[in-house]
Parts: sequence; C-alpha cells; structure tokens
Amino acid sequence: MRVVKLLDIIIEYVLMLAFAVMLVAGVFRPWCFVAAAIALAGYFIWGALRLRCPKCGGQVEPGALLRGIRHGCHCPECGHEIIVVTRVNRSIPEKRGK
Repeated sequence: MRVVKLLDIIIEYVLMLAFAVMLVAGVFRPWCFVAAAIALAGYFIWGALRLRCPKCGGQVEPGALLRGIRHGCHCPECGHEIIVVTRVNRSIPEKRGK
C-alpha cells in the first residue's frame, strides 16, 4: 500500500514559496528569474512524481492532500481514499474508524 507523506506536501509548498519569492526578487536582480524557473520546474516534477493516487496514478492537488490530513482525501479521478502519513516512523497507517 502506497501512501502520501506529509514531507512531500511540505516540499511542494516550499517550492511554491521559493518560486513566488524569486519571481518578486527578479524585479530587482534579473538572475533571480533563473532561480524562479528552477523552483517552478521542481514544483511540477516533484508533484508529478510524488503526489499521485496510489490506485490509479492520477495527480492530486497539494491543497486537497493538506486538508486530507484531518478530514480525509479522495482521488478526483477514481474516488479512492488517499492516506496522508504524518509521522516518519509510522510505516502502516491505521484505518479511520467511523
């Protein structure tokens, strides 16, 4: 069973923030546009490789996964529940009881 880790979601948000900061800094220093392009490429690559549904492989938004920590998240394509692991040492997440 493949799960999505919280660290992957945080890295995605850090890349978004780096892109925004470098884009604004590029107004004053033109070489910052290159760093913004690298951050944007990293954002798309990281999301394409790590933030996917375990069942169908469809891409899921990082905002939906972040909300999925508390309220549960489902794949927009197949409807499969995606489990977000918040601790590193927890290998198999327990099922949410109702």
